[in-house]
Amino acid sequence: MASKLSVQFNDRQTKVLDEMADVLGTSKAGVLKTALALLEVAIRESREGHSLGVVKGDRVIKEIVGIE
Repeated sequence: MASKLSVQFNDRQTKVLDEMADVLGTSKAGVLKTALALLEVAIRESREGHSLGVVKGDRVIKEIVGIE
């Protein structure tokens, strides 16, 4: 079952959302759905004791903290 959600964004958030949609070639809703899927993975992995990070080659160059 699908549901509809109404959300208000400030000007900066709207600009970022528009830019992301343009870069990804999708709609703002598509960006939010992708973000939700990524956050779902991050939370699941965090609960399993894993970290989320940015990897370049075989090196972790940045660890992302605060996702629980």
